[in-house]
Amino acid sequence: MMENAYTNEEVYSAALAELRETYKRFDLTLDSFHRGGRTLSAENNVIEVAPLTSAATTQIVQQALLEWSPLRQKVRQLIGREYDQLLLQQAIDVAQRKNLSLLDLMNKLTVELEHETQAEAMSIRFYQGLAFFLAIINFSLAILMYRLRVRKANHSLDFVGNIMNQVAAGILVADESGKIIRANKLVENMTGYLMTELQGRRVNSILYEHEGEMYGVRKVGEQYHCQVEVSQVLIGNRPATVYTIIDDSQQQAQQQELTLLAYHDQLTDLPNRHLFNDRLSVEIKHALRRNEKIALLFIDLNGFKGVNDRYGHKFGDLLLGRVAVRMKQTVRDSDTVARLGGDEFTLLITDIHSYDMCKTLVDKVMDTICKPYLIQEVLVEVGASIGVACFPDDATNEQELLSLADKAMYSSKATGESCITFASDWLSYKPEKLQVDQN
Repeated sequence: MMENAYTNEEVYSAALAELRETYKRFDLTLDSFHRGGRTLSAENNVIEVAPLTSAATTQIVQQALLEWSPLRQKVRQLIGREYDQLLLQQAIDVAQRKNLSLLDLMNKLTVELEHETQAEAMSIRFYQGLAFFLAIINFSLAILMYRLRVRKANHSLDFVGNIMNQVAAGILVADESGKIIRANKLVENMTGYLMTELQGRRVNSILYEHEGEMYGVRKVGEQYHCQVEVSQVLIGNRPATVYTIIDDSQQQAQQQELTLLAYHDQLTDLPNRHLFNDRLSVEIKHALRRNEKIALLFIDLNGFKGVNDRYGHKFGDLLLGRVAVRMKQTVRDSDTVARLGGDEFTLLITDIHSYDMCKTLVDKVMDTICKPYLIQEVLVEVGASIGVACFPDDATNEQELLSLADKAMYSSKATGESCITFASDWLSYKPEKLQVDQN
C-alpha cells in the first residue's frame, strides 16, 4: 500500500495538467484526420496531417467524432476549472459509457491505417500512436477518480490495467526506480513473459536504445525493432512512467525488402542503375578528397542475343546470373558491379594506382566473362565489348565519365569481336590471354 503523499487538491491539479495535455493532443489528431491540419507528436513536435480520404478510414473517423463529442465537451469543462468534484464525476460517467466504443474505433483505425501505409511503404509510427493518446485520457480520468476516492494503489492499478488491455499497443507501467508494476496482454505476447515474470523486472531489461533506434528483447533472447512513446503520470499519488510499445519489426523488414527491390536488379541481385549512379557520385567525391583515381567500365555482352534466341529467355536469365556471379567474384568488395538492363553491365573500380593496374584488372574481367558456361548441360560462350574511362584523368565529373565509358564501349562493339577500349587513347585491343585461349 502506498501512503498518500499529497492533498486531494494537489493530486487533482497534477492530474488535471496531464489530462489537459493529452486531451489537446488527441483532439488535434482526430480533427486533423478529419479535416487536415496540425497536431502534436508524443515528443510535442508539430506534425502536418493530411485528411484521411479512403472510405474505410473516413467512416471510422466520423464515428469516432460522434463518440468523442460528448466526452470532449465534459473534458473541456473539466480542464478549464479548478477542483470540481461534481463535474469530475460527470466526466467519468460519460467516459465509462464511451470508453470501450472509442477505444474499439481507434484500434480499428490503427489497423486500417497500418494496412494502407504498408501498401504505400510509409512510416506507421505516428498512426499507431493514436490509440495511446486516447488511452492516456482514460488513464487520467480513472486516476483522477481513484486518487480522490481510493487509497490502495493496487486497486487503482487493477482498474487501469483493465483499460490497458483494450488498447492496440503494448503498454508498460513502471515505478520511479524503473521496475515494471503493470503490463497489458500485448506486452506479454510481444515479449513472451507472463505478467508475473514482468512485475519487478527493470524496463531496460526488455527495452533499450541503440543509435537512436528502440529495440525490444523477447524472453528467448530475440531482439526486435520497435517504436516507444513515454509519458509521465501519477498513480496512487506516486510518479510512474507509461511506455507504449509498437513492435514494428515486420514493417521494418518490409521496408528493407522494398528498398532492396528499389535499388537492386531482381534477376542478378546486383545494384541497379539508381544505386550505381548513387555509388558513382559518392566514389567520385571520395576520390577528390583522397586524391585517388577510379575506373568506370561499361560492359556489353557479345553473342548473348543468339544464346537467348536459341535456348529461350529462362536460359538467358540463368546466363546473366552466372555472368554477374563471375564478375562479383573477380573484383574486390570495394568495387561495384551493376546491371543497367538487358545484357549491359557496369563496373566501378576504386583506388586505382596506375594505368597498368587498371589494365590488369580489366583484362581479368574480360577473361572471366569469356570463359565457357555450362548451363543445364549445355556449354555456351559469350564475349564482351568493354569501354573504360578513368577519373580524373579522362573526365572531371560524373556525366563526362559516364559518357566517355559508354562511347569507348561502342568503339569496342564496332570491332565486331571481344575487345577493350580505353577512353584515354581510343585504341581497341584484345587481351593477350584471351587471344591465346581463343587460338
